[in-house]
Amino acid sequence: MNAGIEALVAAAALVSAPVFAAVVIRRTPPGSENWRGRPVPRTLGLAFGASIALGSALATWVDLPPRSGGRTVWLAGFLFLLVVLLVGFLDDTRGGAERGFRDHLRSLARLRPSTGVAKLVAGIGSAVVLAVLLGGGWPRVVAAAVLIAVSTNLANVLDVRPGRALKWFLPLVAASWAALSGDALALLMAAALGAGLGVLPFDLAESGMLGDAGSNPLGMVAGLGLAAALSTPWLYVAAALTLALQVTAETVTISRLIEAVPPLRWFDRLGRAS
Repeated sequence: MNAGIEALVAAAALVSAPVFAAVVIRRTPPGSENWRGRPVPRTLGLAFGASIALGSALATWVDLPPRSGGRTVWLAGFLFLLVVLLVGFLDDTRGGAERGFRDHLRSLARLRPSTGVAKLVAGIGSAVVLAVLLGGGWPRVVAAAVLIAVSTNLANVLDVRPGRALKWFLPLVAASWAALSGDALALLMAAALGAGLGVLPFDLAESGMLGDAGSNPLGMVAGLGLAAALSTPWLYVAAALTLALQVTAETVTISRLIEAVPPLRWFDRLGRAS
């Protein structure tokens, strides 16, 4: 596949994302309060997803050879991204006060499943199918499923400060794109990178938030890219690391970890007011 097409897809997503972001912010009343207590629309995820869809449509129209490597995974990844986005949007607009795995599991145990449970099922189901499509022996499939599923949730966990989820996950998407260049799956990475960079200024300026509709697809794409690009030993390391971060998020909280480590704190604050 021509690398120029990948760059074109990234550019289309990058240019369209600010337009979509401006539209959804203008048309959405302020909703959830952000970390400062300011009401901010949780709709940047819609702009993020729309830009990826535009870039993907462009790739299909320009050139996507039927036998291109990773075509099936690319298509499945794009479709599951939309599923995770829609379920995340449902949680953004209809969700309750539940936070974290434990709260959602408690609601399920009380036979009152939250929208977070639907999001959990969609995330895990998507991860398992994508891991199977990526192939390999069962240990690799399990590790890939863990990496994709936990990454999907971790991006949401990080979406509590302006730009945090995008700043930590976009470098992973960029690295995956570089490693997968020439494969159809690289088109999804290119579209996600362009879309993420396009909405990042709005996130940093606190004009809007990714919300679950944006952070979950961001994490899923990053996890999918890494699962496809990493060698098996490094895939195991990445899966173990994401699990460790998930445990940290459920106990100590990642925000405390970031604030306790000066380099992490500097990077986390880069580009935002404080």
